[in-house]
Amino acid sequence: MKHEKFVVSAPTRCDLAGGTLDLWPLYCLFGSSRTINVAIDIRAICEFDCQPNTQQVVEIENSQGVNFSFVPNQKGLLPDKAPKELKFPTAIVGRFFAQQPVEKGFKLKIKIETHAPVGSGLGGSSTLCVALLRGLSHLNGKYEEADWRWKMLNWVRDAEAEYLKTPTGTQDYLAAIFGSLSCFTYRIGEINHETYRPSIVEELNSRLLVLFSGEMHHSGLSNWEVFKKAMEGDTNVLSGLKSLHEVAETLHQELLLKSVDWKKIGSLLTKEWNIRKTTLGVNTQRLDQIIKFLETQSVFGVKVCGAAQGGSLLALVDPQRKQQISEACSAQSIRVLPAQISSFGVRIN
Repeated sequence: MKHEKFVVSAPTRCDLAGGTLDLWPLYCLFGSSRTINVAIDIRAICEFDCQPNTQQVVEIENSQGVNFSFVPNQKGLLPDKAPKELKFPTAIVGRFFAQQPVEKGFKLKIKIETHAPVGSGLGGSSTLCVALLRGLSHLNGKYEEADWRWKMLNWVRDAEAEYLKTPTGTQDYLAAIFGSLSCFTYRIGEINHETYRPSIVEELNSRLLVLFSGEMHHSGLSNWEVFKKAMEGDTNVLSGLKSLHEVAETLHQELLLKSVDWKKIGSLLTKEWNIRKTTLGVNTQRLDQIIKFLETQSVFGVKVCGAAQGGSLLALVDPQRKQQISEACSAQSIRVLPAQISSFGVRIN
């Protein structure tokens, strides 16, 4: 490998509707399903510095200065050899070089920085996986075809599932790869990507408020429980998924209108969360407290991001009251995240 130094960044996401239905084969239960999400500029950033070397060495370091070095090999690397803070990126990088071995010697240093709070439910680990793969593939000449985004999706999905030992959805990766406000339609044998008018993205951005509950979510556990119950034919869970499917379809149609009624969009977000809370049981006392407080602030609507059981919340507010509501949340020890919509996905700088 030649000497290269560059930075890769990728956005995390907030899901508006249709989350969980991006998990195969749940969307197959309804013929097709939509997942609507928005990429936000709370990013995963990876700084790559690769130089020729007599041996092959990879060093990974996080923003706290924790680092780990290893020699890549064709069997990959057991992540339990790495410090707990670096187990996941070590597993991803090790898996990549196991499948894409390099003949020449090199010394690769990767500095990683994730802006999403740990356990925020914004897809931070999946976003990091996308940023890592984009940088690694750039060094190795992979994923340069016109359809590289979809090929990359398959790899990061499988690599993270291997690490987590549970099924994974794809919306987190897709938001990180494509950016902006998107609708992903899952059909038998394909996923279609659709965007919305730039004016809609601007209007949403002025109304978007992202809050962190302070509770770490557990998406793998939550998704796995829903997955098992759905596959076992649990009527309550299947009914809930069908209702989520219908809300996502309605939301998509509303966002396509020439004039969007943001109060109606907010009510759909609230409806989506109430379905999850009632049928999937993913609420917590803290989440209930925050939502009850937000209702006193007359927000247009609110839902919890990701698989819930902690994590972050997305609220739609009157743009004229956004600052006021943010200050009220801070006064209640509810952390306001500085989130704006990211117009682009993973990028090499």
